[in-house]
Amino acid sequence: MHLRLLALIFGLLSGSQLWGQSIDLPFFVFNNGLLGEEAYATPRAQARLLAELGYDGMEKNGLDGIFLVKDALENEGLKLYTVYVEINLDQPEQPWDPRLPEVLSGLDGSETMLWLYVRSQQYAPSTEENDAIAVPILQRLADMAQPHGVRLMLYPHLYFWVESPDDALRVARKVNRRNLGMTFNLCHYLAHEAADGRDPWERLPALAEACQPYLFALSLNGADPVAADPADIWTSYIQPLGQGRFEVGRFLQTFVTAGFAGPVGLQGYNLTDPPSAHLRQSMQAWQQLGRP
Repeated sequence: MHLRLLALIFGLLSGSQLWGQSIDLPFFVFNNGLLGEEAYATPRAQARLLAELGYDGMEKNGLDGIFLVKDALENEGLKLYTVYVEINLDQPEQPWDPRLPEVLSGLDGSETMLWLYVRSQQYAPSTEENDAIAVPILQRLADMAQPHGVRLMLYPHLYFWVESPDDALRVARKVNRRNLGMTFNLCHYLAHEAADGRDPWERLPALAEACQPYLFALSLNGADPVAADPADIWTSYIQPLGQGRFEVGRFLQTFVTAGFAGPVGLQGYNLTDPPSAHLRQSMQAWQQLGRP
């Protein structure tokens, strides 16, 4: 369900100055948000559930069965928005799944984007001196995807080589390809800022502005601003939308104000409730964000 985001509501949520812009944002579900319930174990059943609840589509983790998922979604009038793909800097000759060229051909002309999580055992997270290794790899992939009209996004992930929005922005600028951008992930941003001892709101407006030219998607979820248990951070940083004390409406407003108009993904990693329950709750919370 495309949510019409109303400036009045965001102004009330954040205490900021009211503004007059409204915009439609597609809302899709991470693949991990559909795990753990037998009734929704197949792509067809998952697509039906998402259509019933009002979502616009989903993400696919990896390339196995990708076109079964894509077809199931399209049969329900939904989209496969993103595909989560590893880039391994330790294997520069074959840094991605060898099936990827064939998959790109199959995605020709679609709106499906690749979410690239960049990992390494050799190079520490956020090490700028190793950009010289990553950038040519990403340029090769972007050039391979370009004839098919497929866009790529760097996916910042805590403890991975591209760990923060700062990393993704720095690398995307150096790759310098129109079809390679980035995602801003709320849960990983909260975790990274907490690890560095920063208030998550401190840098957010400036980051949203800086990232905007490269920002192809956002991800969000319910969250607390600080983890209750440092040994179990994701229980605090990933909750159903509508739970937690972090102001998700204010977070989203920050990016829309900066010009963001792309799809928004709902993170669902390690949630304990069944998908049919937590996805319903999250959709209800999403709809509340735009209610006058």
